[in-house]
Order: sequence, then structure tokens, then C-alpha cells
Amino acid sequence: MAMSDEHYSDKDYSGMDYNNKSYLNKRYKTFSELVYVVSTKELQYFITKGEFTSFFNYKMKKKLTEIGDSKNKILDVGLFFNTDGEITLIDAEIVGRFIEQSYELKMLEYYKNTSLNKIIREVVNGSEKAKGDFILISYSILYSTLMELYKTISCNIQNAIIYKKQYELEDYNKEDCTIILAVLLILEDLCKYIGVDRNKMMNEIKENIYK
Repeated sequence: MAMSDEHYSDKDYSGMDYNNKSYLNKRYKTFSELVYVVSTKELQYFITKGEFTSFFNYKMKKKLTEIGDSKNKILDVGLFFNTDGEITLIDAEIVGRFIEQSYELKMLEYYKNTSLNKIIREVVNGSEKAKGDFILISYSILYSTLMELYKTISCNIQNAIIYKKQYELEDYNKEDCTIILAVLLILEDLCKYIGVDRNKMMNEIKENIYK
């Protein structure tokens, strides 16, 4: 699959079945933009309540201060704090952008590359090992990023049951289970978009993460 640094792919994905996830049928100029959209959509749907870490609260307060100090002030940033300095309301897109930036930065650190699009092109055109590495590295980055974001997250019980079965986690009951489900929802979308087989994803996860 050919891909330039400016555009993710010339391939038309509009005819592919992505379980009615229309955002996966669109074309994205960069892979990081796809990460942003997928993260925003999946977490907005999956998470019913989330408590953020002190690290993320600090990052957002700093961001708000920077916006307030800038000449072009943005009044509606979709971010609110309580008197204890904890986030009480946040726009899902802010979370999506945080994940996007963290993912791109950590991928570039790992691959020692200057372009995330180039990394993805090499994965798409590369060996099965390259695809396996992409799955495991992406999983690790997404997991660590969500752990930086959330102290706790809650989701619909029925959805949790469905996804635990879907991802073969029926017997997994540790505290990070909902984080893992969120990571897998995002990762599966990314894999679908670049044509990495779901069975390949699950086999890599089971052999290297679950064991």
C-alpha cells in the first residue's frame, strides 16, 4: 500500500465494513488525526464516568493558564475544575488530543523516526513481525497513556460483559480491566484502518500481553 508523508493512504476505504463506524470510512491526512478521532469516539461511547489523575489535572490546569495568558484567549475550552483543582467536566475532544499527542510522541521515540506516517507505511508494507511489533507497541503506548489520564473509569456493565467476551477477558478481574478494554477498542480500530487482521491483533495480545 503506497503512502506519502503528507497523506495516510491513497486507498479508498469507503466500501469496507467497519461495523457502522463511519469515522473509519473517512480519509485522514495523518495517522495521528486518526488516533485522535478513534480515541475521542471510542472513549466517549465506552466510558460513563472517569476520575482523572493528579498528573492530568496538573497538565490541564497548566494548559488553561497558558490559554489565559495568550493574546488570543479562547474562552470556551470545554474544561472545568472544582475548588480542589480536580477536573469536573471536560470535552471529549481534549482527551482525544492528549492521547493523539502522547501516541505520536512515544511512537517517534520508539521507532527513532521523524514521521508517524512513514512508520505506519512501513508497518503496512512490512512483514508479519512488523505488524506484530506495531500491535504490541501501540498497546503499550495506549495503556500507559490511559493510565496517565485516568485514576478510575466506569462503563456500562452490559458493555463490559460484551467486550470482555469479545476480547477473551472473561476471567480477568483486576482493577485495570476497564482500561484494557478501552485500549483494545482503540487499537482494534487502528488495526482495521491499516488492514491489520483482527485475528493477528488478538493472537499477538494473547501471546504477549495476557499470558
